[in-house]
Amino acid sequence: MDRNTELKTMIHSVVTPATGCTEPVAIALNASTARAELKGELRKASVKMDICLLKNALGVGIPGFDERGVVACVAIGIAAGDPKAGMDVLGSITPDKAEIAKTLIPLITVQLDGSRSGLFIETILESDEDKVRVVTDGGHANITLVEHGTEFPHYETVEGSSIDGVEKYGLADFRDFADTVDDEFLAFLKEGVEMNQRISDAGAEMAIGRCYDKLTEKSFFDHSLIFEVQRATSCASFARMSGVQLPVMTVTGSGNQGISLFLTAAKAGELLHVPQEKILRGIAYAQALNIFIKHSLGTLSCLCSASVASGLSGACGVMYMLGATDAQISACIKTVLGSVTGMICDGAKEGCANKVGLSCANAITAAMMAMEGFGIEAGGIVTSDDVETLVANLSRVANVGMTPANATIVDIMMGK
Repeated sequence: MDRNTELKTMIHSVVTPATGCTEPVAIALNASTARAELKGELRKASVKMDICLLKNALGVGIPGFDERGVVACVAIGIAAGDPKAGMDVLGSITPDKAEIAKTLIPLITVQLDGSRSGLFIETILESDEDKVRVVTDGGHANITLVEHGTEFPHYETVEGSSIDGVEKYGLADFRDFADTVDDEFLAFLKEGVEMNQRISDAGAEMAIGRCYDKLTEKSFFDHSLIFEVQRATSCASFARMSGVQLPVMTVTGSGNQGISLFLTAAKAGELLHVPQEKILRGIAYAQALNIFIKHSLGTLSCLCSASVASGLSGACGVMYMLGATDAQISACIKTVLGSVTGMICDGAKEGCANKVGLSCANAITAAMMAMEGFGIEAGGIVTSDDVETLVANLSRVANVGMTPANATIVDIMMGK
């Protein structure tokens, strides 16, 4: 497989529309798949999941449902989810189905599976005549097992990822990819820009957008490039986290990452008067860089990936549009990883809008500074100019150093 085909295949595997936060979506998709398989009337639902997924589903809004929480995610999936819709499983929730979901809540139990370090969901549904197990492993829509039985053996995690192999590429490859990728792929990226702009427009009419308007009227903000990127991304995230029933083009399993990447690049490109094709090629560059970072960082992390992966990648896509050198892009990466690496992920909720907006504003600031020749010097986790080393350092912080933090965060969220 040639480089462009391989990178396109990888990107298509992790860039897909979803309605609602992707952790509730993953839970609902798993549960709806199990219900579609189950014969008879539901009597009991038992669900296990990893700590990162549990954390991100505890408090976020669910499209079309006025309940929140992990049990609610399972209930709405069983009652109203369409398993054939994939990550858009929650795209057609009706009030009647939402009411049915509420009656199922007493039948559902949820447990943390502390043995799982990657994204994992196991749902077992029981009826008067059947018992079904469905497993999601490694990716939000990656259902790897559907089986009927009476007793189920321990499930062994399947190793591997749809973006395995991206680690052999580098900045020069991503530039060549963006320069030469075909028009059909660019049209796909254009759909993502338009989709994510629509939810940003919805968020602009909500509390966060009205607040930005008031602060601008009071001259606390102006209409600068940096502010407009912050406003567009944070409004989109706020709408999504609130449960607005509009799809988002996700990136590497996350709507907020999709918002960060697409809208940082598109909004900045628009304000810098970059031609549309060049903007889309910049987004192609950003997609390739993002999967490079996320392959090392992992699908779910204790760090906010909008800050260290997708927002950063979107800003580097803007630099590509402006003709930046690899050295300048490396300088931007160093500045971002040396400034916001400590931003934790403490679960999906409306407050993520502030993290998304601030992260994207920081990333585009670092990008514009790098274009002027500025980048931070080595220090802390920034030990090299080499992007592969920088990403390895980031991943070591997230996946080794921060591992105990997830349990503490979840305990706090659950009032323990």
